Amino acid sequence: MSNSLFDTHEETLNHAIDAIRTRGYWSAYPEVPSGRVYGEKAREDGLAAFQGRLNRPFEIDQPGEIGMVGEEQSPYGMKLGITYPKPDLDLLLPVVTAALPAWRHASVEQRLGVCLEILHRLNQRSFE
Repeated sequence: MSNSLFDTHEETLNHAIDAIRTRGYWSAYPEVPSGRVYGEKAREDGLAAFQGRLNRPFEIDQPGEIGMVGEEQSPYGMKLGITYPKPDLDLLLPVVTAALPAWRHASVEQRLGVCLEILHRLNQRSFE
């Protein structure tokens, strides 16, 4: 397995470690949702992406799907109308089990790379 995600985000990790070591403050992601930071259309694009997910199924490629469940409601009270695939666990669990060896053999750097990429992608969707 390649370390490309780790290499991509290594600087972020190093800054975080340095902030911990020095007991200083540092944030990889600006806390103020500003168009100057995230792009002038970030708010508009985020709202459109959010609205595009309302009242429809959450699409994900998942083995063993046997229908849809749920109707999500926001913690802020708004009904989102989002449903999710219902898996047949007898079909899904063997697929999950088959994937475990690759994750088990992943290096610390590879796992960190995946985690840092998750944080990066979540940040890119801050306005959604």
